[in-house]
Amino acid sequence: MKTSFLDKNKPPLIIEPSSGDNSKATLINWINENHQQVEDDLTKHGAILFKHFDIQSPQDFEAVAKAVDSDLKNDYMGTSPRDKKTDFVFSASELPAHYPIMQHCEMSFLPSAPRRLFFYCHTAPEYGGETPICDFRKVYLGLNDEVRTAFENKGVKHIRNYSSPNDKSKSAFQLKKWDELFHTKDKAVIAEKAKLHDIQLEWKENDGLRMINKSDAFKIHPKTGEMVWFNHTQVFHVDAAAIEYEKIHQRQKRWETFKYSALLEVLTWWKKKTKNPFDQSMHVTFGDDTEIPEDYVEHVIDVIWDNLSIYAWEKGDIICIDNFSTSHGRLPYTGDREVMVSWTS
Repeated sequence: MKTSFLDKNKPPLIIEPSSGDNSKATLINWINENHQQVEDDLTKHGAILFKHFDIQSPQDFEAVAKAVDSDLKNDYMGTSPRDKKTDFVFSASELPAHYPIMQHCEMSFLPSAPRRLFFYCHTAPEYGGETPICDFRKVYLGLNDEVRTAFENKGVKHIRNYSSPNDKSKSAFQLKKWDELFHTKDKAVIAEKAKLHDIQLEWKENDGLRMINKSDAFKIHPKTGEMVWFNHTQVFHVDAAAIEYEKIHQRQKRWETFKYSALLEVLTWWKKKTKNPFDQSMHVTFGDDTEIPEDYVEHVIDVIWDNLSIYAWEKGDIICIDNFSTSHGRLPYTGDREVMVSWTS
């Protein structure tokens, strides 16, 4: 196999066939024969991108993911709407093409966050739609002392508000209904699942559900001992989407990105003006309930973009990500795009 980097200072490590044999079987055999090297490279570099192999289906993708790590799971406590493709493969997100998905380590707000993620490109987008990644070990190191100390001392509190199964209202900012998240309307079952994931539940007057997780802002990588930025401030904070879209517009420079960037500025101002922070669909505060200043959020997103690695998807690409060190996101796109995801315990 041939190895390379887009940028030696950033993930991913790229692995491609060095001969004409690019079959799925050859890739899986190579992973099996070099499993410890794959493990070491994934830990060191944070992500491995397998390119130019003959991967054609969700089943092919699942087979490759299982070769890297057989402990695939299908439980999901995150926020993205997803469709099932196989027992362990799902659409990465059914959010509309113009939605920004900010950089995050999957389910970092839960004590049971997955160790690894896998993404597969089934249909490459015509424009945009990249899945950028970022080494969150470098984000921790890149924070200024004031911001790092504040997060270190106070921790974070993630807040999510889910609407009732009977709620007929529609809002672009509303998360799915709580029965769609838990796949049940049995509140006793939901209480058990919440306890398992260290989630505090608050049932609201209108049968809505508020979910709160309090945690440290950083995580020690279980293998390397390095400190990692490991929370959803840059995703859940009420100011985050507008800041992110400004960055996206600076990159894509399209009329659509200008329009959505300006619109988000106005909507963010309106949301902050009219709704209590704890009633926003998603929000994050410091662990002592004090608000995280907007300029802190902007600084975090600046450091993330300084360390971002953006690569164009090609049909058949599979990327393996160490979720305890490396984040992922999605840029807006046009045309068809089908990217799938799988994850481990």
